Amino acid sequence: MLLKLRTDLRNKLSRIRLFIINADSFLNENLVSFSVKNLNPSNGHSVSALKRLEVDTVAFSTRRSEALLPIIDRLGIEILHQGITQKHALFSILKIEHSVQDNEIALVSGDLTDLPLIERVNFPVAPADAPIEVKAKSYYVTYGVREEAVCEVAELIIKARNHHSGLRE
Repeated sequence: MLLKLRTDLRNKLSRIRLFIINADSFLNENLVSFSVKNLNPSNGHSVSALKRLEVDTVAFSTRRSEALLPIIDRLGIEILHQGITQKHALFSILKIEHSVQDNEIALVSGDLTDLPLIERVNFPVAPADAPIEVKAKSYYVTYGVREEAVCEVAELIIKARNHHSGLRE
């Protein structure tokens, strides 16, 4: 993790009010049981801390799976939308519900079908295992994957917000 944030990252991240996560990567059939059993309980603290900074956290999945629930819960993600077939429609609804503009949104996704959304948001993030096309369009590529990527971005947002509030990094 970065000890100090670059100025451009601080500027982009300090505006974030909505953190959206494509949770489909959590559902890799070989990893679901691993993720639930091995998720560090402290990892969710960074995501939960976003609420105190007035950053809402929402996850979505194109599939419906009970296996997502313990992961989402342990990460501290507030809202999960499952079975999403119209991502653009969900994106528009979330913007209205959370009273945000594109420049106030961070999106973590490794999905090629999310490229139009990735190009719209202020802070698009690709997990380390994302396809090269997604990485090329993203502003930031995480060191971690799946849950670790989500926590990494949450920690970056917290660090940027603390800097702009006058707190030391």
